[in-house]
Amino acid sequence: MEKDSLKKYKVGILTTLYEANTAYSLWSVIESQMVSLVKNGYEAVFFVHDNFKDDDKVPQGVEIRKVVPRFLLTDYSDFREIDPKLEQEAQKSYEALKEHTKDLDIIIEHDFLLQGWFMPYCMAIHRLAEETNIKWLHWIHSVPRLMPANCKYPHNLRFKLPKNSKLVYLNNQNVIEAAEAYQTFPKNVRVVYNPVDPRLYWNVHPLVKKLIDQYGLLDKDLIQVYPLSTTRMVSGKQIKIAIDIFSKLKELGQKVSLVVANAHANDKREKQVIGEVLSYASQKGLSVGEIIFTSLEGSEYELGVPREVIAQLFMLSNLFIFPSVSENGPLILYEAMLSKCLLVLNSSVPCMREFGQENALYFKFGSIWENVEYDDKEKFMMDVAKIIMSEFSINKALKGQNFIKQKLNYDKVFESQILPLLHEYGDL
Repeated sequence: MEKDSLKKYKVGILTTLYEANTAYSLWSVIESQMVSLVKNGYEAVFFVHDNFKDDDKVPQGVEIRKVVPRFLLTDYSDFREIDPKLEQEAQKSYEALKEHTKDLDIIIEHDFLLQGWFMPYCMAIHRLAEETNIKWLHWIHSVPRLMPANCKYPHNLRFKLPKNSKLVYLNNQNVIEAAEAYQTFPKNVRVVYNPVDPRLYWNVHPLVKKLIDQYGLLDKDLIQVYPLSTTRMVSGKQIKIAIDIFSKLKELGQKVSLVVANAHANDKREKQVIGEVLSYASQKGLSVGEIIFTSLEGSEYELGVPREVIAQLFMLSNLFIFPSVSENGPLILYEAMLSKCLLVLNSSVPCMREFGQENALYFKFGSIWENVEYDDKEKFMMDVAKIIMSEFSINKALKGQNFIKQKLNYDKVFESQILPLLHEYGDL
């Protein structure tokens, strides 16, 4: 499916929110949907109560409509006797939705069919769906139950899929049960995973977001951030050894990125060194996005990047190759350990084992204490890469982290699951 050639629908996201409360887990899902819609060229309309107070937290480019009626809601999930006010609330909800959704192609809602608290809106949705051609996508965030015997109006509406609707469930394991709960066929149920994206979950610094978006960092198998001073990165931090290993990891089929968070890069001499290192990386087969210098992302970063950028890049990383020739109390090693990176340390530096202990892989990379000559340097670096891959193959935590980053970021969820769902109806 070619994204750029698709018709760009106007999509509403219907909620009863009065605030963008990050403690409310559903907000993260709604926020991701809005970000993805706008990013991919769709018009997004966010429906909230008239007392919604967090306009500044809504993603840029989203229209906010404060038109959803407010009521003192009753939980009808226990099938209690209908309050006389319910029909009035349903009518008011219907009138508001009918008036303010005329320009929409698709409406996404979350749990309005499932939760007993939302009965007035559920009734309004069923009525509006009968009268319009709007397509509805009903997200179900909990396990639905089957409709009880002799369930009558309006309770039965909570167990019935409205016209022009698809049910959206969060996993593939219970699709049939979800279909049965809403008296429909499995073909009317679609699976869309809940996204968890570092860009939103960590509220990342603009530079980190730029690097993720520009170089596709969430899609990488192996990522390392290497904080260092440009003046010492070749002779002191031995960045070329890290490049050698990353090139071998790439040869082994891995998608890689080495992010060099370099400081002290505002002088002509240092910029020349960066150019030489990039040339070396290119000779080793690493291209743009596979080796990144933060100093090249803007003149404001030539002297270094904020500490929060380093911390967030470490959180994004899963590997830390540290071939430095001398260290005393290496803070970046501690930071890599705190961030749960797989450690590849220089056994030629005595203090490395003091801090890495038995929690790292060790190789002789040479140091001020020990000169190392390789009989076959290319073979040695390939062996290091193979050992790294062997460790990753059994590390369930790092593999799980990669699954979330690569498969459940908001770009991937949108492209692989939401985008087909928006367009499966054909031209609206």
